[in-house]
Amino acid sequence: MNTSHTDSPPGTARLLRIREVLQLCGLSRATLYREIKLHTFPAPVKLSARSVGWLQEDVAQWLAARIAQRGPAYDAAPRSNLRAAKEAAVTADRGRAPHEGE
Repeated sequence: MNTSHTDSPPGTARLLRIREVLQLCGLSRATLYREIKLHTFPAPVKLSARSVGWLQEDVAQWLAARIAQRGPAYDAAPRSNLRAAKEAAVTADRGRAPHEGE
């Protein structure tokens, strides 16, 4: 039996509090509220006079849309080219004259 707190009963929605949303999205609190104001992030659900929560599904959809925005270039980039680029950068740094004080 799975008793994970992320499972919710059928017909109900899981609400995330601000700490969970910030951790999932990697945004600062100020950026999160700025994105909400610009209507680029889902608005919270008012729970009481001083408390709000975000629907987990809304946040998941926002994250999926952000991931999709990176485009096919990320998926198609061969890993071997990344290693070659790093090695070329290291070699170029070795051939560069040191700055004063180094």
